[in-house]
Amino acid sequence: MIPYATDLDLLHWEPNLLRDAAFASQTLISGTGNLAGTSFTISSGSFTDAKAQIDQLVKLGPPFDGTYPIVAVNGATEITLSVMYDGLFPESGDRVPGPVGSASAVTYAIRTFYPQRAIVSELILQAAGLKPDQSLAVLNPLALRRPCALGSLQMIYSALAAAATDPAHFVVRADLYERLYRRALRSAQVELDLDGDGVAESRRALNVLELRRA
Repeated sequence: MIPYATDLDLLHWEPNLLRDAAFASQTLISGTGNLAGTSFTISSGSFTDAKAQIDQLVKLGPPFDGTYPIVAVNGATEITLSVMYDGLFPESGDRVPGPVGSASAVTYAIRTFYPQRAIVSELILQAAGLKPDQSLAVLNPLALRRPCALGSLQMIYSALAAAATDPAHFVVRADLYERLYRRALRSAQVELDLDGDGVAESRRALNVLELRRA
């Protein structure tokens, strides 16, 4: 199934997510590359073989030292990056990437929180009384973006707290996102097409599910 939130959605809530939670992410490809505005190119490796995708995150080293979303995968050796700004979340029309800068031999790593987003998406389906293979029955998946993002962040920061020698900061973040996640679930409703005719037959509220790290 396709998770209801993207890595970009998580970055929108937590701009320093990869700085804080790199170990909780999956690294798809890393190395060095050249950046020119929004175009990032590599001379070895393949973005397509690594399954790099739009809305995944790239951690760049000096002189940028930041996290940037992938706006487009142009080919095996080129992707389009952007700074985080409102143009990546337009109400209508295409997204317009904002230039990051220019430099050569920049270290990079493409990372994703797909496992966390997928788990939370399945939990949200369960809260709607659906099975994972019924995800296409949801006709308004955008209504689930917020709870999926918040639940994923709660899961990530709970994992960080469990592994940290000084977990206080991560515990605070995990508790915050758990409260926001519960609130988002309570306010969300799904429109369901259970017979596959493309028309919603019912609307369901979501039951509140608690996320705990095993």
